[in-house]
Amino acid sequence: MNELKKLLSINGGGLYGVGVANWLTKFDSKWKPDYVTGTSVGSIIASLIAIDKPYEVIADMFNGDLPKKIFSKPSFPKNLLPTGYTYDNVEAKKVLKEQFGDLKVKDAKIPLIIVAWNYSKKKAKVFTHKYNSDYFLRDAVLASMSAPTYFPICELKDPATGKADQLGDGGVCGNDPSMAGIAAMREAGIRISDIRCLSLATSGWPEEKTISPGTAVSWLPLVVGILTLGNADYSSFCARQMLSNNYMQVIPKIPQGNLDEFKLIPKIRDGWMAVDAAPAIKFLTGDPPESTKLF
Repeated sequence: MNELKKLLSINGGGLYGVGVANWLTKFDSKWKPDYVTGTSVGSIIASLIAIDKPYEVIADMFNGDLPKKIFSKPSFPKNLLPTGYTYDNVEAKKVLKEQFGDLKVKDAKIPLIIVAWNYSKKKAKVFTHKYNSDYFLRDAVLASMSAPTYFPICELKDPATGKADQLGDGGVCGNDPSMAGIAAMREAGIRISDIRCLSLATSGWPEEKTISPGTAVSWLPLVVGILTLGNADYSSFCARQMLSNNYMQVIPKIPQGNLDEFKLIPKIRDGWMAVDAAPAIKFLTGDPPESTKLF
């Protein structure tokens, strides 16, 4: 049998990324995935891993002022802004520049896959070592994290054509980027049977509840969640069907709320840290894996 190649996939989820960043410190600092993929906040964590930042350093960043710099407080009361978004991306651009400088996607030390959405062309925009690799890494991350209603649309010029596209949150099309990672690995010639994927469902999975929107307007608060959770679940279903026992998803039991609710951070962090990482570590190193789902 050929050597197994390990894919680490990290979902989007705003401030819920704090939990993932802390949980990864349970891994041996020397362990790195062969491929890493991320969407939105997952793209930030994945990119830091891909440029060889230690897990402890990434956790310190998320426990520090990085979240507040990204979700910098608006000057107007939240939800009353006339801009169409709650937060500008001025501070986000600064912090991404600090972390990634002028590195391009192709400069990542670990093959990296970032998922974004192209509003201009109404299709996914995926950044890999092969496709869209000449974009600045900081710009690919900015596009992937530009969630509708939270951040403005990100306009980037294509380095190859010079044409600007309007880009936004990868959660619109691939909040669980597992399939994008698997596709990139397959294109690199890696057989399905040689791919093992650990997927981190950043914001966990919400409890079941009944909804009864009475008007079109009352659907609006539900739309973002429907889009992101729906495509994430579909992607994870497809990935599991393709990889079978070589796919594990971590879905922690954590409180649900808005992606920018800072008061939830301690509970998010505690919820993730309560998840035993030993089964996941065995999954990545064992053959065959002992389990394929972790709550």
